[in-house]
Amino acid sequence: MAGLPADLLEAREGTGATFPATLAAYARRPRALDQAATWWSSPDPVTRLVGLELSAVLAGPASPLPLDERERARHQVAAHASEASTGDDADLRWAAAKALGAAGPSAAALDVLTILIGDDDPDVRWQAVACLPLALGSDPGIVQGDPGRRAVETLVSATADSDDDVVEQAVFALAEQLEPDGVAATPAVADALVRRLDSPGETGGLAALGLARRDDPRAEPAVRAALEKTLADPEFELDEPWLSAADLLPGLATLAADVRRAGATLGDS
Repeated sequence: MAGLPADLLEAREGTGATFPATLAAYARRPRALDQAATWWSSPDPVTRLVGLELSAVLAGPASPLPLDERERARHQVAAHASEASTGDDADLRWAAAKALGAAGPSAAALDVLTILIGDDDPDVRWQAVACLPLALGSDPGIVQGDPGRRAVETLVSATADSDDDVVEQAVFALAEQLEPDGVAATPAVADALVRRLDSPGETGGLAALGLARRDDPRAEPAVRAALEKTLADPEFELDEPWLSAADLLPGLATLAADVRRAGATLGDS
């Protein structure tokens, strides 16, 4: 395949287990960022994808570049991901979302991820939701400013996605990844979590945990019902977030202890 060296192509084959180390070695070469841009300009989709991935390595926390060059790499990732976000290649759009998360906090990354969260492909949407908190970062001035507000609004919208995995990831971000204060402690966030209390899998428990972390009184009845159902039906599998939520609700301490004891007893039998 024109453009990519043989060792990179070989590393991508099979499980691809050696690819990250091989790509990291290329990141340490002179003019690696220019090489990434050259690969991105290729008409071949795999070559373009590797160029994007190399740019993300050069922008990320393990980058061998000095800080000023690392910022240039972040801009390059955002520019290439923005181009990919409107293209026809779903694999490249998925890779663009992943690269934006790997590259570190960036306002430009947030803009592109917001576009990708509206993608037609649920896998792309999931990856964009998963990477949004990473692109937001933890700087209070950004998290509690307009970028944070836009990110939270985007995640709230994603809790109503048609794909269950996207919903779960959005609820996880609101429940566990974001601090439950400021822009992430609005009534809109709490109401979105309440609407997911009855969701299957871990989503319901994550929603309860997010509410408990925000001291929302609507968490306790849902958590109590889940714990009581666990005690009444040994076949019912309680996902861990429900117990994590119960640990934040003093009125449920005894019930949570009973559930844990019952689980230990079943595990010993």
